[in-house]
Amino acid sequence: MDNTKEFLIEEYRTLRREIAATKLRLFMIVALGSVAVPILTFLGEHPESRFVGPLLPFVVLVITILFVADEQALMRCGRFIRERIEPHFESGTEWEKWLEDKPDLRVMDRCLFGCFILTFFVFYFVSSGMAIEKLWTGNQGRSGSESIAIIGCVAYAVGALWMGFTVLHHWRSSNSTLGDESSG
Repeated sequence: MDNTKEFLIEEYRTLRREIAATKLRLFMIVALGSVAVPILTFLGEHPESRFVGPLLPFVVLVITILFVADEQALMRCGRFIRERIEPHFESGTEWEKWLEDKPDLRVMDRCLFGCFILTFFVFYFVSSGMAIEKLWTGNQGRSGSESIAIIGCVAYAVGALWMGFTVLHHWRSSNSTLGDESSG
């Protein structure tokens, strides 16, 4: 076997290990987010908690962006394998090409991605509403309390728009190794 083929095989193995590590991170992000957000929401409702509730929407943003980033990394690895490695070993059994030639096999990937994003948008809007209420009612009687609540509303609105644009921008490349020519 020549050096190029050996290099490509080692690169393939390295990318497969990276894919396995990314899948584990994705699981951990989903598990952490699914447990941490409700717990932090509960803690944020405690009367003595002034900071947990208002910061919770930003925790949800970070978890969502971590998820999208890891989905992107996963698809980038698959795309590289399909475009740069598999063509050197055309045997009719290339995994990434086979997978992309059968779009119905990617339906669950899109459903999982969409379900996570929808769930975390709900978490975001619920936690933002609770935080705004806490900022509005928890600071009454203090100088500048209305300004704090308004700044919070603006920050949460900017966060929602940013998260929405980020998800829309990365939707296709987070669900397919085809990139722009994909119909998914």
